[in-house]
Amino acid sequence: MLKKTDIKMIQENLLDLSVARDSIFEFSRISIRSSGNAIVELHRGNIEKAVTHLRNAEGAIRDLEGILRKRKDLKCLGNVTVAYQEYAEAKMLYGIITKNKLLSLKEVDVKIEPYLLGLLDFLGELRRRCLNFLKEGELADAENMLRIMEGIHEDLYSIDHTRIISGFRHKMDTARKLIEITRGDVVNEFRRLSLENALKSLEKRLEKWVAKD
Repeated sequence: MLKKTDIKMIQENLLDLSVARDSIFEFSRISIRSSGNAIVELHRGNIEKAVTHLRNAEGAIRDLEGILRKRKDLKCLGNVTVAYQEYAEAKMLYGIITKNKLLSLKEVDVKIEPYLLGLLDFLGELRRRCLNFLKEGELADAENMLRIMEGIHEDLYSIDHTRIISGFRHKMDTARKLIEITRGDVVNEFRRLSLENALKSLEKRLEKWVAKD
């Protein structure tokens, strides 16, 4: 027979664990949703709305940290990692759009693992901006996004022991393919614009020749 004191202690511990898990799931959900909304608004150019969502995400992250300081055994829950990654990704996009800079680890203010994984997810947002610039005919800005993508990938590739980070290798492979596709999009647009300019130049010369005749 178990001691009643042990049963009581176990029950209290399990109740505390259950409450902590529920809170972690809730704060993670809020942060992930708010970070996603921030990314959407940033791409739309709605900076004020994006800032509001970012603040909500950060608030949820800090609440999350408060619980994890007491229940370190729950820090490996999958949704916790995703919450930090999404927040890091959204904050880095904010930095690129509003400050034209890649935010540092200290500026993003998350642990190393979610920062690195968030960086790799962030490459997808840079590709999206690159494509938007191409649609608007802003080739120089598109090329700048591509350079940032390439620079991030090269820097991450130079870091040793990243294989201990779950999912890092897969994300790196995906990022490499993403960069290759984006490079192709930029090159094709450059060729298209070059051909278009060459045809316009030829058309003007032909007009001059016709006018002379």
